[in-house]
Amino acid sequence: MAMSSIQTTDPAALRYLMTETLFGISEEAPVKETGDGLAVAPVAPAAEAVAPKFPFYGKNGRNYLFLASEPQHEWLSSPALDALAKTLAALKLTVDDIALVNLGRLSTSPKQDDIFTFFSPRIMVSLGVPLPWEGLGTPAPNTVLTYHGITVFHTFSFDEMLADAEKKRLFWSTVKTLLI
Repeated sequence: MAMSSIQTTDPAALRYLMTETLFGISEEAPVKETGDGLAVAPVAPAAEAVAPKFPFYGKNGRNYLFLASEPQHEWLSSPALDALAKTLAALKLTVDDIALVNLGRLSTSPKQDDIFTFFSPRIMVSLGVPLPWEGLGTPAPNTVLTYHGITVFHTFSFDEMLADAEKKRLFWSTVKTLLI
């Protein structure tokens, strides 16, 4: 007996003519009926990039970001942490208003976009930390500049300021005008 050649593009006819499974779908995959008798499994969305998270001290309530590089301490040395608390109190701020990130404790140097996206800083205080981000260069200590709409204050580390009254005075005269 010769086989006959049947040709159709009608989905309902194809469903009756093709009774064997051509490919399978896992049981967990949701199936959507198209209305013409065919079932379509949706394409899984591409995996979204996970935004990095950073350990930080404070709560970032006012988007004042302080960057330090103290690999030997969790955040800062005890005297430096005390000096930070006193500085904030003199400005009528608390640690809840700021975020302090110790870059020296991170396994890799964070990208500028990751830091800016995570913290949304209005003001960034670099406590003796070189900022290797494109277009920023290495500003001199006690320099205030604007970078991507963020006020950046590059200054000395708290430990350096505690050892030198002139550095402390320069820091205070600038920071009290920025963090108001």
